[in-house]
Amino acid sequence: MTTPATTTPVPLVSVVIPLFQKVRHIKLALSVAYRSCLMAGASFEMVVVDDGSTDGSGDAVLDWAASDPALAGLTRLIRQANRGAAAARNTGWAAARGEAILFLDADDTWADHHVAEILALMAEFPAATLYADAWQEISPDRNSKQHDFGIGSDRRGPLACFFETMSSGPMIVSASTAGTWKSCLIKTRGFPEGVKHGEDKVGWGRLALIGDVVWSPRIGAVWDKSADNRSDRVEDCTPRTAWRDFLLAAQADQSLSRTTRQNLKMAVAVENASLCRRIVVFDKGTPARFSVPENSVDPLAA
Repeated sequence: MTTPATTTPVPLVSVVIPLFQKVRHIKLALSVAYRSCLMAGASFEMVVVDDGSTDGSGDAVLDWAASDPALAGLTRLIRQANRGAAAARNTGWAAARGEAILFLDADDTWADHHVAEILALMAEFPAATLYADAWQEISPDRNSKQHDFGIGSDRRGPLACFFETMSSGPMIVSASTAGTWKSCLIKTRGFPEGVKHGEDKVGWGRLALIGDVVWSPRIGAVWDKSADNRSDRVEDCTPRTAWRDFLLAAQADQSLSRTTRQNLKMAVAVENASLCRRIVVFDKGTPARFSVPENSVDPLAA
């Protein structure tokens, strides 16, 4: 288990936002991140990595920051040639000044309580390597959809079998709900660059191999699948095997506990069945215990 570097009780938070062709969405993402950090009472910065956008997305960030001196001091824009989401996330966390790294995609939004929830998990379980809360979805046809996540997701705290959880239901850790320590990302090297689909899942898996994954079933983010330029809206018949291949490779590590290797083996079996279309794991409705609280984010108003 990896212990993060010494931190203050409320560590400096770096919000890392990869950005590509999201000119219509980035200002809202920045606004909700700013508000959630303020409501958590956190010291923070927002690191936006423009991954070669040609639609003015980077300029929109500068316009947003220029609207208020306070925003300008908290917002950093890094521009780079287009290299993909993994590379943008890696550039962002590597440049971050904070030890606590929270990720947000440029077309998703946070509930006001999200940052406070992740920081509470970090304070309660400081030796863990990955933290997340639940998310809800806006489908491409603009319908709100909530999910019943995988094994063990009904309880707050460390997940007993993260890899099975990831493979037995909707992705329990998403690119807009994840938090971790920069020291852990340095150890795992972050996200695999050059992977077209599933690079974020591999990044979370790398972190899960070196420590506990801590989860809260409270909904903290909205994943907007109706947004512009989403890779999951492009028709692509290529099998998405990056996560399965990562699980297979991880099993070869003899330093892992017997329980973890069994967990990986079970997850591989589920992934193989899913790739062969023998099972479907992404169509579960949300039971009453996951009902959105009154102060949760309204996805249709975002």
